[in-house]
Amino acid sequence: MKALVLAAGLGTRLKPITNFIPKPLLPVFGVPIIERNILQLRDQGISEFLVNLHHMPRQIVQRLKDGSSMGVRIRYSLEPTLLGTAGAIKKLEAQLKEAPFLVVNADTFRPLPLKELLAAHQARGGPVTLLLQENQELSAERSITLNQAGEVVGFLDMFQENLQDGSKRCDFLGVQIMEPEILSMIPPDRPWEVHRLYLRLLETGKGILGHCQAGYWKDLGTLAAYREIHLDGLEGRGSMGIPGEQIGPGLWVASDAVIAPDVRLLAPLFVDSHATVESGASLGPYTVVGRNCWIGSGAKVQESILWEETRIQPGALVLRSLVSPQFTQPWS
Repeated sequence: MKALVLAAGLGTRLKPITNFIPKPLLPVFGVPIIERNILQLRDQGISEFLVNLHHMPRQIVQRLKDGSSMGVRIRYSLEPTLLGTAGAIKKLEAQLKEAPFLVVNADTFRPLPLKELLAAHQARGGPVTLLLQENQELSAERSITLNQAGEVVGFLDMFQENLQDGSKRCDFLGVQIMEPEILSMIPPDRPWEVHRLYLRLLETGKGILGHCQAGYWKDLGTLAAYREIHLDGLEGRGSMGIPGEQIGPGLWVASDAVIAPDVRLLAPLFVDSHATVESGASLGPYTVVGRNCWIGSGAKVQESILWEETRIQPGALVLRSLVSPQFTQPWS
């Protein structure tokens, strides 16, 4: 099975951060979110990936290259004009027409039980199966709604008037399995959003299926969400796979980080590989220090995330901010 990873979006809600970095490269405990998704799928047997690109494509290619460092093969589809999800799929028809394929949003963290999702898709025989999580607090305008048979009967504000007893509102987790037959339903060479494909499937009676799962998930679409995933990871919610050695409750420090003996480390805290922290500095709580960061003597960093290669001057105070070599963005 091939996987199409959607990485072309502009990341508008994350500006000004996405003026410097495309959203799929946002690091979560030092690992870009798109890389986490690829590795998660690789570990379940996916070895061929297609990645669509538009915003800052060179940065993504420079990071992932051909995928060989991760043991996979990556090919790219450049979109000079954004095509939308369905348009991106249609552009890759020649690569996707032979077998069912996976479509994955690059900017979402979630458990991805591929074996279970594929089994549900094959057992029920529909053209599309969405990975969902029940959330009855969602409004009808934001939800995808399943009936008791696991069929999608409403999405966003469409078809919601047809809801029946026993239906449930769900979040879409940004993963779907599709059959090649849907390719003929998408017009070529123009932008086309996936909800228009869903609408055609429902109107023609072909239907859409949903597979619900539990577990921690987060769409990294806003600065608040980006901060929250790190707070959640530091507090033990979700399986983040925080690298480094856990040297105490809530304290993760890479073995090759260089930290002066009198540095104050306040949990929860993560310090990544090759970071240097000089005498008298204080780190934490609720702080992430990226790879190759340098923190000068007497500096204090609290409730902040430092991206790799960031330098904090001696005596500086960094409080409640996202900091990179290019910018400082306070948490709003």
